[in-house]
Amino acid sequence: MKRTVQRPWGRKHRQGWVILKEALQKALKDGDAVQMGEVTVGAKQLRQLVNLIPCDDVLIRSNGKLEVETIERVSGKVKDGIYKTSFRKPAHNWNYFQLFDKAWMPKVVNNLIILKPKKN
Repeated sequence: MKRTVQRPWGRKHRQGWVILKEALQKALKDGDAVQMGEVTVGAKQLRQLVNLIPCDDVLIRSNGKLEVETIERVSGKVKDGIYKTSFRKPAHNWNYFQLFDKAWMPKVVNNLIILKPKKN
């Protein structure tokens, strides 16, 4: 089994990571299974589910199960022309799902993606 570490850019938020949907799909593209923390799930089905999320950002957490939900980016201007970005749960089109360990795993895993987001 080949293990590959993928490090998409992300921000820490509410005990999870906010990752761009396109970056997460690109990280999941080459693997049969994905592991984040202690949870391992099938990469193909996770990619299909993430594709259905309407927002550009995704909040992903791993605490006993893999939790994925929509999150909205909010930009605001603070003093002296400095822009601050924050995240919040959207008022409409909010989606949430959770996957238990070993969900949708293929019988033979040739390529395991280990997801470790990085913060710049």
